[in-house]
Amino acid sequence: MNPPATRQEPVVFENAGQRLFGMFHIPEPPHAPPFPAVVMLHGFAGHKIEPHRLFVKAARRFAAEGILALRFDFRGCGESDGDSEDLSIEGEIGDAKAALALVRGRGDVRRECVGLLGMSLGGSIAACVAGAERGAVRCLVLWAAVADPRRAFEAKSIGAAAGEAGTRRVHDYFGNAVGMKFLDEIRRFRPIERLRGFAGPVLILHGDSDASVSPDDALLYEEALSGRGGAELRMIRGSGHTFAGLAWEREVIGATAGFLRAALLPPAGRRGPATGAP
Repeated sequence: MNPPATRQEPVVFENAGQRLFGMFHIPEPPHAPPFPAVVMLHGFAGHKIEPHRLFVKAARRFAAEGILALRFDFRGCGESDGDSEDLSIEGEIGDAKAALALVRGRGDVRRECVGLLGMSLGGSIAACVAGAERGAVRCLVLWAAVADPRRAFEAKSIGAAAGEAGTRRVHDYFGNAVGMKFLDEIRRFRPIERLRGFAGPVLILHGDSDASVSPDDALLYEEALSGRGGAELRMIRGSGHTFAGLAWEREVIGATAGFLRAALLPPAGRRGPATGAP
């Protein structure tokens, strides 16, 4: 049996003069506004659906629990404006902040109860935004998040120039043109340093067989957050990078839904978990 039906509402918003395409998942009765909310950030060269529709399934589960969810494409990804060769770390941070402001500005959202969820490189972006927007982010969820960008991207074998995009050198990452600016940023990017000031609850989920982003990255986040309480690490036994298995998917979405309920919903608004598969 699937979770209760929820309403989906497409949205287009702007950052830096370009359009970003997203999808809201809005709770239905018996849940009533104002809702807590979560903004979902996809990974490098990913999109708002993610492999095996992971983001769609998760957002529907969150909305069934009474938590409004927004998933969207960064500029240069999915359906949004821009080209992949123009991707940049600071650009994605700006997109995430615009999405956070959009959600917090909705009349049906409890603006002090908004969380961030990031996957892979999107986890690094979420960490940076949580550290910078401490008053706007209540909690943080990191799925297979990159803590050591240089190591992660060296493993992706995108170091050799493969061609030209217009007059600019690009690198070919499975058909995605990656610009030099992005690779230069990766060498200097330290998401853990930018997260350190965040004091809200954090859930870290990582597959212990992840070959794309080392499970050690999860330990780096846990270590950085240790001593201040509120950080929980959960290794998903046997799972790879995208939790691509029904049991792993169920575990990740279920654990995240429980964490978000505890972090974002007032006690009177908490209910038992939705039944069935996420």
